[in-house]
Amino acid sequence: MPTVYIKTYGCQMNERDSEAVAAQLVGRGYTLVRDEKSADVVLLNTCSVRDLAEQKAIGKMQAMVGHSRKHRDKQVFGYLGCMAQSRGSDLVQDGSGVQLVVGTQKFHRVADHVDALVAGRAESLVDVESEEGSQSRLSEHLALDGGATRRQVSAFVSIMQGCNQHCTFCIVPYTRGRERSRTIQEIVEECQGL
Repeated sequence: MPTVYIKTYGCQMNERDSEAVAAQLVGRGYTLVRDEKSADVVLLNTCSVRDLAEQKAIGKMQAMVGHSRKHRDKQVFGYLGCMAQSRGSDLVQDGSGVQLVVGTQKFHRVADHVDALVAGRAESLVDVESEEGSQSRLSEHLALDGGATRRQVSAFVSIMQGCNQHCTFCIVPYTRGRERSRTIQEIVEECQGL
């Protein structure tokens, strides 16, 4: 099966989302690797709170795509998360080499999209539309340490997503959507499972 590298920028929510995406992909038979150069699939889970975080992710992606064009064939590159949500299809245009853009309410669909790209059923995919009930569709856990799995004694458990406040300085309501909570039963079951 293909190998995958995931790099996370930003907050604990992004770390939690990367953990869940990794669990989905491992569940499908993908192997996590620590080095993007040896990965068949490279995913950057991005932040949009500050321009510097976006510029770091864009710079990292450009460097990886440039290296791939010189040394490898058929690597799949994708952006996930807040920057992916806010910039959408702009990230796959202009020969950037990026084939996948997945927004904050579609993390539970990443494995399906990656499968489609790896199998050649799609050339590029952009999935940033809001989705009713998406806050309850991401409960997988897989501890990450630079792309490789490890055991740990703590885990992030998401109880809600989004924000209903529209503070002048904050992009969260625009990248994470309106506030949506999980049910108490879902949260308790996830904690018991952990």
